[in-house]
Amino acid sequence: MKSLSEERLRNPPPDSAIARARDFGIDLTLLIERLRLTPEERVLRLQREMMAFDQIRGKAKK
Repeated sequence: MKSLSEERLRNPPPDSAIARARDFGIDLTLLIERLRLTPEERVLRLQREMMAFDQIRGKAKK
């Protein structure tokens, strides 16, 4: 079931900031995907991504 916020992101009102962002080229599907996660899932995902970036940064320094 789609939430009201997801529906608003998929079909933004004309001349809204969301519509302007979409028209500018921002991929709103990524935002929708993140909003489907719980806050805990978002934090865990961010932590995994930060660890991956740290590994890449460490390899780049060598």
